[in-house]
Amino acid sequence: MDNGIYITLSRQLALFRDMDVTANNIANANTTGYSSEHLLFTSYLKKDINQRVTNPMAFAHDISTYRNTNTGSMKATGNALDLAIDGDAYFSVETPLGTRYTRAGNFQVDPDGTLMTAEGYPVLDNAGQRITFPEDTLDIQIGSAGNISVNGAEFAVLGVLEFENPQLLERLSGTLYKSEVLPQPTETARVLQGTLENSNVQPMREMTHMMDVSRSVGSTAKLIETIYDLERKAASVWAKQG
Repeated sequence: MDNGIYITLSRQLALFRDMDVTANNIANANTTGYSSEHLLFTSYLKKDINQRVTNPMAFAHDISTYRNTNTGSMKATGNALDLAIDGDAYFSVETPLGTRYTRAGNFQVDPDGTLMTAEGYPVLDNAGQRITFPEDTLDIQIGSAGNISVNGAEFAVLGVLEFENPQLLERLSGTLYKSEVLPQPTETARVLQGTLENSNVQPMREMTHMMDVSRSVGSTAKLIETIYDLERKAASVWAKQG
């Protein structure tokens, strides 16, 4: 097979991956606390072992994704259990597989009085324990440091944590992450009560990028078809000469 096809296919595969990432961003444009992802491209050189003297071939490679960690816009809800983080930090939550982290603060209370995420995971305090409100809870106030007051009395402090390198967090679902590195209590981020952080996806920019990628996919597909046509014609000429 012609080397040009291999090179073009490497570009095509990278474009398909880019399209998947972009489509996921668009699908989560309205997901609370969602951080958009983007693809990192590079190229690598490879020598053609079938040729004695040749220039290295440059292949496309999608090496990784990175997250846009900019804070999304804030939306006031007035709900006491809706929380947002102003700053680069995360809430800690309990899952069957261990502690995980999220910026989605659309919390709720289950029948036992435990503070839960929208997905049903218990929210943890700064000691790694569940936050369970007493039956006589009438008023919940949450300060900027994550300090929770119940009926006017100090009750608990939310686990609001930050990471030295947030890009090392591994996304498990839309807004849930895990980390192999232990986080530290935040010193700069603030908790906002009665507020939710919107997704930081910019839909128009993502749609425009999707159209650009689609055009590139079409162009590379046509190039592959052209290369195949040239190979068929060359084979036909050689057959006639033979």
